[in-house]
Order: sequence, then C-alpha cells, then structure tokens
Amino acid sequence: MKILLVIDHFGSGGAQRQMVELACGLKRRGHAVEMFTYFPRRDFFRAQLDRQQITVHEFDKGAGFSLQVVRRIATLVNSGAMDIVVSYLSSPNIYAELARLIAPRAKLVVSERTNHLDDKSWIVATFRRALHAIADQVVANSESQSEWLRHKWWLRGKVTCIYNGLALETFSTGYVVPAERIPLRLIAVGRVGPEKNPLNLIRALEALRRQGQLVELTWVGGRDGSSAGIAYCRQVDELLQSLPETAKHWHWLGEVSDIPRLLCEHHALVHPSLYEGLPNVVCEALAAGMPVLASRVCDHPLLVADGERGFLFDPLDPSDISGAILRLQRLSNEGWNFLSRDARRYAEQNLGADRMVGAYESLFSRLRTGIEPVT
Repeated sequence: MKILLVIDHFGSGGAQRQMVELACGLKRRGHAVEMFTYFPRRDFFRAQLDRQQITVHEFDKGAGFSLQVVRRIATLVNSGAMDIVVSYLSSPNIYAELARLIAPRAKLVVSERTNHLDDKSWIVATFRRALHAIADQVVANSESQSEWLRHKWWLRGKVTCIYNGLALETFSTGYVVPAERIPLRLIAVGRVGPEKNPLNLIRALEALRRQGQLVELTWVGGRDGSSAGIAYCRQVDELLQSLPETAKHWHWLGEVSDIPRLLCEHHALVHPSLYEGLPNVVCEALAAGMPVLASRVCDHPLLVADGERGFLFDPLDPSDISGAILRLQRLSNEGWNFLSRDARRYAEQNLGADRMVGAYESLFSRLRTGIEPVT
C-alpha cells in the first residue's frame, strides 16, 4: 500500500514519536510510506526517518490556519496515488479531513492522541469532531477516549482503539530490585505544564520529607510554552523556592532522548498527570520491568492495575500521592519482584511496536476491502 502520514512536526512529543514508530514499522513491512509536516524546523525524531529512507514532504506554514497545507496534502494524495492517509493530533486531523474533500481517492484515518478533558473550548472541540464524519476511521490510543468517542452518533461504528507501540528490545529486561531504597529515586517524564501536575507531586514529596522519608525526584521534559503553561511553571518554581529542603532533591533534566538509560538509573516511575491519552513513558517503564506510580485516571488503571504493576493515587490529593510512594518503598523484595515481572509481561503482551503496526495494517486492509473493523 501507498501510505501518507500527516503530522505537525517531529519535535519531542509522544504523538510525534508514535507516528515515527508507525512510519518505520510500515516501511519495514514493505509499504511505500511518505510523510508530510508543516513545522520543519522541529526535528527531534527526524533522524529515524532518514535512516529508514522515508520521504518527508515539508511545508513551513507559519502562524495561523493555512489553506496551503490543505492543498499540499490533497496534491500529495492525488499525485502520489495514495491508498491511505493517516493523521495524528487535532490540527493535522483538520487539515487531512479538509484535504479529503478535494482528494477523496484515499481512505482517511485520523487519530486522537489525548483525552477529551484536554479540550479548551467546547465550540472548537465540537467542530473538530464534527469533521471526523469525513474520515473513514477514527483511532484513539486509549480505551477511555475510544469509549467516549463512540457515544457521538456520527462516529458510531468508526472508532477503533490502538495502543501505542514500543521497540521492546531497546528496554532492558534485567531490572534489579533495589537493595537500598533510601533515598527512593523516582523519575517523572513529561512536559512541565498543568496537566502533568508537578505542583501536587512537590507537595507530596514535602509531606514525605516532614515524615523523615527522603525521595530523590528527576523530572525529564521541556516546559509548556503557552501562556497558561508559563504561568503554571512560575507557580512550580515559586513553590520549590519556598521549600528549599525538598528543592535540593528535585532535579530538572529538560528534554533528553535516552529514556531507557534514565529509567535504569531510577527505582520507579511516578506519573501524576490529571488526564492522558496513552502515556509513552508509562509504557516504557512497564517495558523496562519498572514499577509505576500513576494517577487513577483514564487508562492508567488498565496499564498499571493497582497492586499488580505499581500503585495508583488521586492526582488532586498530595497525601494520596505520598501514600502510594510509601506503599512502594515499604514493599518486600518478593513484592517488588512481582510488580517488576508483571510489568514486563504486560508490555510484551500489549505494547510491542509490531502489535501496533499490525493493528494499523489490519485496519487499512479492512478499509480498502470495504469490511468495517470490529469495534
């Protein structure tokens, strides 16, 4: 099949990483894969595409909505005789759906990569999802979002859930139960912004410090550059400045690419987000056989399953976050080994890149033959 993948850029986001993984996987399976992006200067994951010799069509659209993006996607579909178009994220989905009106020859699959709780405007969100009527299939990367979308009458019968995929071989299966857990070394990965909830994590760590429980926390990820994100980051900085003893044990790393190595240097992942699609880093920690402490939201109860691969907590309650950390710290070696083994087993069964690519490949085949996928 000839497949065109559409996304905004190749920066260090979870959706970008997953689309690059999909592109490379489809290419390895013998499909003719091309990509289109309209913010070419953000190229964190671009090298992976170059190594696979995947053609990338770039257009620098600048600020605001651009009809040129619609025209260029339509031109690529027609001139390249594409069979399938796949888009990830809200704005690329809109562009791909509008292009479908001009170039209807290819089947269109659009993908939502977060949760509806991330919607900033009901009017805008309703418009975006109304456009999904143009698509042949809507893919969400979480069961919670898939179920929510299925309640839209115009989307019934055209919503599929496909979990994120990882190259499992890049994650060590030799995770060792830490003999010394004081201080407990936790890692958090995600953009520093309101939805990732570092404020309540700081408050939880301060509560533990006052109880005499020392925790080292490493936060990996860039800062949210939106106006709301900048204001939130200011609150985070001010809170840490007001808690100097806790701040000594809070380490900002910024954006890094070697997550598997960093996971090996820590005891467990903590992920206190308020809502999610399917977080790559939780999947990565499970693949590394690492226990996960996660908020009790969206698909986290399926991924982590309290007491099976880690522990869950209420992200709005710092005392509940600190309680989950203490539950992990006080585990016996046998209990810690149980979490580790189950984490890796779950990843092998549910989170492999081949499984994800195969699910998309099967979806494409069903769309082309006119047989609707089972939902």
